[in-house]
Amino acid sequence: MKGSGNECDVVGGNLNALDGLESSFLRDNSQLVEAYENIDWKSVQSLNALVGSVEQVVIKYKNPNEKIKRAIETIYLQLLQRYPLFFGYWKRFTAVQYQLNGLAKSIATLGKAVEAFPNSLELWCDYLNVLCANNAGEVELIRKNFRIAKDRVGYQFLSHPFWDKYIDFETKHEAWDHLSDIYAELVTIPIHQYAKYGTAYKSFLISANSPKKEPDLEVKLRNTQKIVSLIWPFESKIKQSFFNITPVSEEELSNWDEYLKFLTHNQLKHSFSSKLIKATFERCLVPCLYYEHYWIMYADWSEQVQPLDLHTNIELYQRGMSMLPMNLRQFRFKFLTFLQKNYRNEKDYIFLIFGQTISSIIKLYPYEALLLTEYLAMLRRHRCGTSIDEDDKVIYDQLTSYSKELESAIKNYINHTVDKNALLQCLINDLNLPIIVVELIKTTWLVLKNTMQTRKYFNFYSKNRLFQSSVAFWLTYYKFEKSNQNFARLNKFVNDLGVEIFLPLTIMNDILNDYRSFYLANSNAGVYQTVRNGDDGGSEFHMMDPILLIQLKLNNPQWYPGRYKQSLDWHRSREFRENGHPNILDDKPQISNTVLDQTTKIFGNRQLPLPTFRNLERINQPLKHDDIFSKYYLDTNR
Repeated sequence: MKGSGNECDVVGGNLNALDGLESSFLRDNSQLVEAYENIDWKSVQSLNALVGSVEQVVIKYKNPNEKIKRAIETIYLQLLQRYPLFFGYWKRFTAVQYQLNGLAKSIATLGKAVEAFPNSLELWCDYLNVLCANNAGEVELIRKNFRIAKDRVGYQFLSHPFWDKYIDFETKHEAWDHLSDIYAELVTIPIHQYAKYGTAYKSFLISANSPKKEPDLEVKLRNTQKIVSLIWPFESKIKQSFFNITPVSEEELSNWDEYLKFLTHNQLKHSFSSKLIKATFERCLVPCLYYEHYWIMYADWSEQVQPLDLHTNIELYQRGMSMLPMNLRQFRFKFLTFLQKNYRNEKDYIFLIFGQTISSIIKLYPYEALLLTEYLAMLRRHRCGTSIDEDDKVIYDQLTSYSKELESAIKNYINHTVDKNALLQCLINDLNLPIIVVELIKTTWLVLKNTMQTRKYFNFYSKNRLFQSSVAFWLTYYKFEKSNQNFARLNKFVNDLGVEIFLPLTIMNDILNDYRSFYLANSNAGVYQTVRNGDDGGSEFHMMDPILLIQLKLNNPQWYPGRYKQSLDWHRSREFRENGHPNILDDKPQISNTVLDQTTKIFGNRQLPLPTFRNLERINQPLKHDDIFSKYYLDTNR
């Protein structure tokens, strides 16, 4: 569940809210039990039924015990953790809290509501009303909340209820300087009732309470009127400004898309303020909370207008990641790109956020090996970030320390002794383990130039079943042995393809073709003759003709030298004729004495023979095919 506050995190989650209640209470309130236990989180009707049954309990029990109060509160918090933008449920929760726990608790609940849903005009108006009515003496506290609300909802097109309350508050306390500042800003904001506030400001300016004059008021009002006229065609089409579980209509989505593009593409041309555009994005993301497209638009615009405000942009990305469904990946990966691009601006902070982000995404996509690759690149950049004039020994020591960190993480994971405080170790899983091993090997081989240690790594990790099908690991091994021109080991590697090493067929075919060309270009007659004679000086490696026989493994990775040694007709077998493509050959009936390829001279005046057939008996037989999955995967993994 998505948390909206510390209290929600404590009592929400997946706890059963009804645990601990007396059995007699559960029997007497079976409607509540049924609504809670059979809740459908994707149905508004189901949610309404649950809230309705809770409210019936509140009406039924005028003074319930603490267990019942706790259960009711937990149910609401669990619901609002999952859907914090349901402002109606917040208001009903506040009313329940008032009845069960009094005024202070209900005010605190409204405070949590505006924290969880800070762009809700309705919740802010309710919260400010309650503060003004019950905390009238705390003027500065209320004023502080009005200013917060102004930044959150003051630029919304229909925000006049908030501005009315704000003006009334400052007027009541005769804070004429504050009121003047409110009017001066308000007449520049394109909201629905801008004209009303323009008239009110004019009256205020000619009163004795006005601390200053406004010579450019008419110009400002005309500019505001112009902007209202520009955005009205879009505002008038907005029918759903609230959050709902059901999908948003295509017409509504199209209008939001056109509206936001109009604002962002014409910001300079029409002098649209960034506050207006930001408020419009925030309004859009209430009904379109689960639509990735609008989050991406928002992030692009935010990066463009405030590229150096890292904390604001990062907060936006983190909020989007917490809200978007897990199957939407583009926004999350865009966040990683943003962090990489801005690493130099604030290295330690970006590195910390990058690690946290990678960790959260890996939990969603454990099969995505690219994530660990990106983190290792950032880790190396952070650990080994030296300048060009750095001493060689310092650079070497940094790289050595980096390789030791990698080796320690791998060792702890394999030995099931992961340090929960070490982020790198927590990122490793069975699917991405080869990625970090390859990074360790490449660092040792290509950077530290330690060939002997590199071979030890290959020998050790190649025995682990997790590496049997790792493309990155075996391609690195192939390149390593090619660089050393160790043909005996290369020959064994090629033999093991499809038998001990299971890579995609296209990868294996590429390796086979490349190895044949490499062998022809770099080997010699003596080495080749050793292979032909099958004498490699007692080597443990199987020998295979890398020139003549290697082509037989193409599309048939199960092939090995001597496989058809006992058969003289091996080339006629169905398996050989299919060449790795089952069912391509179906042995259909054919005419064996066709005359199509004969010349007319051979016929003369002779009568043509009757046609003869082969494979005629197969005409009614079903196609033959092997169950490759059961034969080569299930059987070998039992």
